[in-house]
Amino acid sequence: MRELLLSLVQAQRLDERLATLRRRARSLPEELTEREAAHAALEAEAEALENERRSSLARARELENEARSHEQRIERLEEQARNLRDAGAVEVAQHEAEELRDRVATLENEALALLERAEELAAERDRSQEKVEASAQELALFRRTVASDEESLQAEILDLERRREEVLGPATGRLRDLYEKLLPSRKGRALAPLRGDSCGGCGMVVPPNDRIGVRRALEVVQCRSCARILVHPDLWSEAAEGAAEGETAPGA
Repeated sequence: MRELLLSLVQAQRLDERLATLRRRARSLPEELTEREAAHAALEAEAEALENERRSSLARARELENEARSHEQRIERLEEQARNLRDAGAVEVAQHEAEELRDRVATLENEALALLERAEELAAERDRSQEKVEASAQELALFRRTVASDEESLQAEILDLERRREEVLGPATGRLRDLYEKLLPSRKGRALAPLRGDSCGGCGMVVPPNDRIGVRRALEVVQCRSCARILVHPDLWSEAAEGAAEGETAPGA
C-alpha cells in the first residue's frame, strides 16, 4: 500500500501540472481572439476617421458650390439693379442680394470649418493608422507565438499523460477508481497530507485511530469530512522528491 500511495501522490502532482498546461492551452485561442478583436477595433477606428474626413471634404465642396451659385445670383441681381428704373424693384433686388451675401458668408465659414476639421481628422487618422500598423505587427508575432506555444504545450501534455499512466500503472482498480472519482469533486486534489492532527485538504481534525492508520500506510484512510485520501507527511515528501527527480532526469 505504501508504494501505491507514493504512486498516487506523484500522479496528483502530474495531474496538477496537466491541469495548468491544459488551462494554458485553452486560453491561447481565447487570448488570440481578444487580440484580433482589439486589432479589428483599431482598424474600424481608423476607417471611421477616414470616412468622416471624406465626408467633411465632400460637405465643404457642396457648401462651396452653393456659395458660388449664390455669388452668380448676386452678380445678376446687381446687374438688374443697375438697369432697373423702378426704385422699388431696385430695392427688392438689392435686398435679395444682401441676404445672399450673408448666406454666402455663412456657407464659406461653414466650409472653412469643415476643411479645418478634415485636416484634424487626417492627423487623427494617421496616428490611428500608426497604431493599426503596430498592432498588426504585434498580432502577427503573437500568432507565431501561439502556434509555437500550442505545439510545445501539446508535446508536454502528451509526455505528462504518458508519465501519469506509468505512475498509475501499479494502482489497483479500486484504488485508481477512487482516485479518479475524487479528482473532479476535490478540484484536482484527491489526496492530502496529514498536517499534525488535521487533514491538509479541508483542515478537519483526523481521529487518533485514523492518524495511526495513515502513519502505518497499510490501508487507504480517507478524511471523514472531505473524503480525500490521507497521506503521512514523510511519505508525501518522499513522493515529492521522487517526482522532482523524475522531472529533472535527462530525457524525461
